[in-house]
Amino acid sequence: MRKFPTVPGAVLAVVLMTTAATAAGPAPREAEADNLGLSPGVASHTVTLITGDTVAATREAGGGLALTLVDPDPLSAPGHTEFTRSRGGLVDSYLVPHAATPLVQSGALDLELFNISGLIRQGYDDASMDTLPLIVEHEAGERLSTRNARTDRVLPSLGLTALSEVKGDAERFWQRLTGGADHPAARTLVGGPKKVWLNARMRQSLDASLPQIGVPVAWEAGHTGKDVTVAVLDSGIDAAHPDLAGTVTQTKDFTGTGSTDDRVGHGTHVAATIAGSGAASEGRYTGVAPDARLLVGKVLDDHGQGQMDDVIAGMEWAAGEAGAAIVNLSLGGEPTDGTDPVSQTLNKLSKQHDTLFVVAAGNAGEFGAETVGAPASADAALAVANVTKSDVPAERSSRGPRIRDGAVKPEIAAPGTGIVAARAGGTQPGETVAEHYTKLSGTSMAAPHVAGGAAILAQQHPDWGAERLKAALIGTAAPVGDAGVYTVGSGRLDLARATAEQVHPVTPTVQGFLPWRGEKRLRRTVTYANSGPEAVTLDLNLTTTDAAGDAAPARLAVPSASTVTVPADGTADVGITIDRGRAEPGQYSGVLLATTAAGTRLRTPVAVHVEQEMYDLTVAALDRTGSARSGHDGQVFLFDIDRGAVRFVGGGQRVRVPRGNYTVVALVLTPENGREDSLSVLAHPALALRRNTTVTLDARQAAKVRIEVDQPAARAGMWVTRTGTKATHPEGWAPSVVSIVDPRFGDLYAGSTPGVSSPEFYSGHSARLIEPALELFGESDPRHEVQAGWLSAPPEAGSRRHRLAHGGQGRPEDLDGIEVQDRMVVLDLPEDTDWPDLHQRVTAVRDRGGALVAVRHLPGPAALAGAGGGDREPLPLPTLSLGVGAEPFAELAESAGTAELTVRDSTEHFYELTFPETGQMTTSPVYSVRTAELAAVTVAYHGAAPQQYGTGMWSTLQAHGLSWGPSLSGIGTDVPANSERVEHYTPGDWRLQRLFNFPDGDGLRAAMRLEGGKSYRLELDAAVMGPGFEGHALDERGEPRPWARRVGDRMDITIPLFSDADGHWRTADPRAEVDTGSTTLFHEGAVLGESTVAGHGEFTLPRQHSGEYRLVAHVDREQPWWPLSTSVRSDWTFHSGPDQDQVLPLLAVRYAPEVDLTNGAQGGSEFSIPVTVTRQDGVPDGVGLEIEVSYDDGRTWSATRVDRDGDAWSATVRHPADGFASLRATATDSAGNRVEQTIIRAYRIGG
Repeated sequence: MRKFPTVPGAVLAVVLMTTAATAAGPAPREAEADNLGLSPGVASHTVTLITGDTVAATREAGGGLALTLVDPDPLSAPGHTEFTRSRGGLVDSYLVPHAATPLVQSGALDLELFNISGLIRQGYDDASMDTLPLIVEHEAGERLSTRNARTDRVLPSLGLTALSEVKGDAERFWQRLTGGADHPAARTLVGGPKKVWLNARMRQSLDASLPQIGVPVAWEAGHTGKDVTVAVLDSGIDAAHPDLAGTVTQTKDFTGTGSTDDRVGHGTHVAATIAGSGAASEGRYTGVAPDARLLVGKVLDDHGQGQMDDVIAGMEWAAGEAGAAIVNLSLGGEPTDGTDPVSQTLNKLSKQHDTLFVVAAGNAGEFGAETVGAPASADAALAVANVTKSDVPAERSSRGPRIRDGAVKPEIAAPGTGIVAARAGGTQPGETVAEHYTKLSGTSMAAPHVAGGAAILAQQHPDWGAERLKAALIGTAAPVGDAGVYTVGSGRLDLARATAEQVHPVTPTVQGFLPWRGEKRLRRTVTYANSGPEAVTLDLNLTTTDAAGDAAPARLAVPSASTVTVPADGTADVGITIDRGRAEPGQYSGVLLATTAAGTRLRTPVAVHVEQEMYDLTVAALDRTGSARSGHDGQVFLFDIDRGAVRFVGGGQRVRVPRGNYTVVALVLTPENGREDSLSVLAHPALALRRNTTVTLDARQAAKVRIEVDQPAARAGMWVTRTGTKATHPEGWAPSVVSIVDPRFGDLYAGSTPGVSSPEFYSGHSARLIEPALELFGESDPRHEVQAGWLSAPPEAGSRRHRLAHGGQGRPEDLDGIEVQDRMVVLDLPEDTDWPDLHQRVTAVRDRGGALVAVRHLPGPAALAGAGGGDREPLPLPTLSLGVGAEPFAELAESAGTAELTVRDSTEHFYELTFPETGQMTTSPVYSVRTAELAAVTVAYHGAAPQQYGTGMWSTLQAHGLSWGPSLSGIGTDVPANSERVEHYTPGDWRLQRLFNFPDGDGLRAAMRLEGGKSYRLELDAAVMGPGFEGHALDERGEPRPWARRVGDRMDITIPLFSDADGHWRTADPRAEVDTGSTTLFHEGAVLGESTVAGHGEFTLPRQHSGEYRLVAHVDREQPWWPLSTSVRSDWTFHSGPDQDQVLPLLAVRYAPEVDLTNGAQGGSEFSIPVTVTRQDGVPDGVGLEIEVSYDDGRTWSATRVDRDGDAWSATVRHPADGFASLRATATDSAGNRVEQTIIRAYRIGG
């Protein structure tokens, strides 16, 4: 059961990135293998992190994710940092819990463990997997203790172990990994691990080629790859294919599928591109090196996916035990800087076994530069780009340079578009070509051309090792028009030249890094080798360009001579001087061209990175006593206004950052006696960094925040401060810090540097004020309130007094001789307590007559908050977890004192207040609000138990182009369904999203403009729930789009099948076993495509397709928490053509019966149902409408009387005494559009 408790006294902090400006998305295209986005129209995903924290992610406009903490643990180190990274159009959102921050900063934890976008993209969200795959780096030969995780693979010689962390035990695993509360700011891991990496997904890199790369010339010279062993690490092999008969000498499975059979077709296609005989095509589709021997390692499963450890194990086998000279990897993962585990392993194995690894660069080129994935990003990998058969770079072929250091990636290109090769039996990848072949595209297809070429070159030069083969292939490549080095490397593979040249480069690439105020001149060396009997003199020329393709400054990179003579059977060196000179900061690249009059042409890629102007910045963070704070107690966030980047550092830490304009924000904790540490939110709104600088943020200059209303009962909830800056860079991301305090147990201060302001800076205080759902007071002198949260289901609502008893640790010997009958018993848990231990101790209290248990947590890896979920046995007594005030409460229990406990199942008073500011922080953050000044919204929550709404997910005020409000915290309150209350809001434009608290619950969305002093009414989940077209879907960049549309030859369908009577929309859930159904598109009776997701599908149409279409979407939801609209089906007929983008003219029949809060109508009488007919693209004309009713869940139907009054309709029915009414409608319009719509159990009848 998902809950949204108000976390007692928690001080939380997150950094949000939202869009201040948006840009139009790309033109739609046919989907290829890699989907780098979150599914548009999906309400949210939940992701459990390695720390045990759970995050909900919702796509928002601009392509980013709105991240919400679900059930934050009040006992863990409070707070999170959140930021966004963008590469071209790919936006990734990260959330790092404060408990993990020191380990991320020290490099002991892979930052990708906290990439929420990446985890969802790889299928590691909670609906997809109940484990989190990890790779642990440790000393070679060591064995790890792996409690609370499953060991998947041990690679002792590499010092790597693959684990699957069980998400249900994630808190325990994290505590054992880090040492728990005994090491709250640890920068190293305990128990042996050096670093923990995400075991990232590895995927296929899909997107008359032989003459194009000169293969026939090599064949004529007798070079066919004979006796050279090439390993193909992929999805397996169809060894029975005629083109591969007798070619495969060894196979091994690394996926656990139990077979090396290729059930995807990718691996067979790749293998045949390298060494296929062409037997099934009379030689037409022969591979590059048909006489090579193949080894096959299955590292991608029967869905075309694997994980890093699968690939690592396969590489170790191929290069070591199997002895491959060349390994082809037509697969890849996320872009990296080459320090990830699979890339590091590739480097190690290449050096150890002298093996050449040929790797597909990836297919993320549409997202721009720095998109080459791992392991193509490895130093030793030969990364391959994709060009068409016309030598044009493929649009989706990943671009360099490598992340962070600007290294040359990719290094070479090869044909990879429209490649025909062997089709594995029983598979249908790509476009089928005859019986035995298929056509595929992508860097996956380009890489095996290069691997086959390497085999040919290895046959010709059996004494050459991996580095020499790599350099020779790169050095003899053909230029690809004006494509730059970071697009195609040195150029397109040219085997005719590679096998014919007697002089080859020995140096694959050249790279130079010129730091700001560092070394201004570098020297690099390029070596040429001559295998011929005569000396060869090469003419040298080096031309470099900047990132835009314009000429670089003169003499940026200059050869030491204009010619070089390479002696027979010898080598010669050429120096390259890289001189910053007048070069502006940035990335430069070019090719060192070596030629002769006889036709020799050698190409060596050169990359130069000139660092931008950099300075040291130190931020001192002082608490309210003037003491310097750092680490968790003094977190500093540096927002780069010019570039939109975010850096999080500790107070007092010196960082080196580019010249520019910054906003500095610090969260500083000050110890307080008997309360939570007070939180001071401090800001320096505008810092123009032009020299080494120190900034001091002093909490003693901050003012105390106070937010109050004229309703004293509304004293709980949270205060939220949002502080940040609007970035001025083109992509428009606006980073900010959100900090949260429960006013009952903590104090909030805020202040910015006096006299410093910025138009980009913004800050605002918000509050959600409610009646406390839980109040616990110790009746001592003075009376004191205790911070508490439930570890169990709460008791019935009401106030009651309890005598107290102290039961020690809750063991039988602790309870003997203590009076516990009908008392609240306080327990001190030992630090190694787990859930079964707690259950046993609570049971012991119950058996002695105790009424309640209050747990006082000692330091250590107990981490029991929220631990009663999943399959764990519920506690036998109501059990509280104590926080602030626990010590005096325990002392009161020792003296058998008294406590007062109040439990509320709902709150009568609810306030959502927000007060945004710009320029600088207000100097007087005191807000006293009168209820009469606010907008009063009466909200009717329709439904029936056990439905509950979580009201804290997203209720945000839109102001200054940003979202404001306490809901940014992700913490809310529960509101029972079948209830109604008045909620008070600050005047303004509000967006609301209400969520159910059922598993993978979805929610309704609404937008309201509210004026102060006015009253409004909002009906949520009023029957009938069915199809509707209010609101809009989001495209792959998070931009609004129609729910159902046609763009050229593609239809994108996302239909809210569960919109309520007022039009608040809700889609079916595609992620969990909640909804079943499908979406099917027909054209003139023939099926064009089918999706197994209810109400969602992307369909590619034949070119210039037009005519009559039929779209059928249905969903079945049979869940105990969803009593109505259990089956919804819509069958649309409409006309569409390819001439222009089109909002599809789909009709919807909407019902608004008069129902009570349980969505029930009066039984045993005549009943009138108001009906409207809408059309997605406008108002329908000439509407015809027929409606039928069923009282036996659709087994039999009766016609209703339908009356029309203008654009409104009504259907008259006669109800039985009780039961359910189902509705079936047929609507048409004068344009020929039609819908047949059926809703089973549309509303309830009777009591």
